[in-house]
Amino acid sequence: MARKKSGFCRGWVGILFFSLFFQAIFLSPANSKSVDSALEGLAFRVVEEITKSNKQVLALADFGDLSGNPTEIGRFFSEELLSRIEKGKRIIVVERRDLKKVLEELQLRLSGLSEGRSAKAVGAFLGADVLCTGTVILFAKSLKVNVRLIDTETGEIFATAGVIIDTPGEVEKLKSGIGSPPIPHSKQAIRYTGAENLLTNGGFEKGYYGWKRSIGDLKRGSSQTEIIPMSHTKSGRALRIRHAGEGHIQFHQQVPVLGPDLIFSASFQSTTREGMMVGFSGTGVVQIALQYFDEKGNRLGETVLVNYVKNPFADTPLIGVPRRKPDSYQSHYIEFQREKFHSAYSIDIHREIENNLLGINPQSVRQVAVILWCGATHPQAAAELIISDIILQQK
Repeated sequence: MARKKSGFCRGWVGILFFSLFFQAIFLSPANSKSVDSALEGLAFRVVEEITKSNKQVLALADFGDLSGNPTEIGRFFSEELLSRIEKGKRIIVVERRDLKKVLEELQLRLSGLSEGRSAKAVGAFLGADVLCTGTVILFAKSLKVNVRLIDTETGEIFATAGVIIDTPGEVEKLKSGIGSPPIPHSKQAIRYTGAENLLTNGGFEKGYYGWKRSIGDLKRGSSQTEIIPMSHTKSGRALRIRHAGEGHIQFHQQVPVLGPDLIFSASFQSTTREGMMVGFSGTGVVQIALQYFDEKGNRLGETVLVNYVKNPFADTPLIGVPRRKPDSYQSHYIEFQREKFHSAYSIDIHREIENNLLGINPQSVRQVAVILWCGATHPQAAAELIISDIILQQK
């Protein structure tokens, strides 16, 4: 009996020792991560899940609390996670200021049931395949970071990951202000060389990435867009926009600049047509516009390359005939030939403002928007634009 009891004790002690050893080896590391190792692990998991799902364009939102409200620590973790994802160069990451602007304009929140709707909007307007959201939950001596990956086509969560950080001292530092929000983009230094294209994905090699899309009245007209191969462009690809009927569709980017000493160039071709009754059924309209803004975002003026079917009565006094808007001190319209391929068409922005936009102080220009617009003024009219190699660079 003594030997049996001794054996039982030895067995019980062995089981207890193995259990403690198992917990020490397999449980402790998961619950005692430093900030850096936690972020590295999350970044690896996010990239692996996105790659495994055959997606490649990520929009990463500011992390918040359980109610979806952004916090300083949340912004810190999303910014640091983003830098580690970008470092690997396996995933294309949408500019965070673009994501913020879209969410603000559409008044969307990244919490609860609104996540799916927000994700679909992000996919439509920014060309992202995946929206990454997250929460940071604070405890007395630790914190937990949870991330969710949402398919922007379906609005459904397809992967989650989480980590607990309780490394002594690091949690206290985060709570005391280490995790401050990033500097707003408008206050960051702008650095670029003359050869750098300030626009993102101007050749459409990465699909729609970097371009924001907006649609006019959804009840009027219809539009189709696609990225097509185009051998006589530098990138080998082009954006094709087709619109029929009233209304419009546009793609645009707005970027900060140091001043007006810029060159804009693009290669494009357009087709516009009127309806069945010549002179009385409107016209399709294609516009490639440059809009100029000051440091506060106030619009100063615009240069518009435009193509449309000119009404045969446009130069007569006949009242009610559709006409192009006249030039002004803040607006300059340049008509270009339709159905002709314009290769590397360029505009010297400083010279353009000095010669044609006399109501603008060139030195006030701190932002430039590039707008690609297709629309029509009659249900039977239509327009098409094919464009690529869009470049905005310092002289």
